[in-house]
Amino acid sequence: MNIALAEPDSGLPSILRLSSRSFHPRLNRFLLRSRQQRTLPVPATKTIYQITDRLHEQRTVQATGDAIATTVSAWLAELGAQSPMVEDLARAVRCGDWPAVYAIGEHLSVDVTTAVPPRARCAPRHGPANPE
Repeated sequence: MNIALAEPDSGLPSILRLSSRSFHPRLNRFLLRSRQQRTLPVPATKTIYQITDRLHEQRTVQATGDAIATTVSAWLAELGAQSPMVEDLARAVRCGDWPAVYAIGEHLSVDVTTAVPPRARCAPRHGPANPE
């Protein structure tokens, strides 16, 4: 079977004209997909927060959002106190409600800041960080 590729403007039936166009390098779907920039999955990391006890000098810890309530509750227990505001603080940190974090932190005498932000979900396959 001999197949002749014709020019797109030739008098061939439309199905043959469409197939002749698909071999053009700029229209080849396989070539286009291979040239697209791909992303590689990067394991997500949790944000690490720095918690500072303002009542005791040099008492600073780094913890994930899940450990904030436990850490602050332990500090309050050392002083013989407990507060439901600890859970509110942890919830505000997880939600990113920083005005609430600062306000609640004032009442609990703690400072919470972002120590290590989470990495992006996907990293470019080729780029300054991942040369070809």
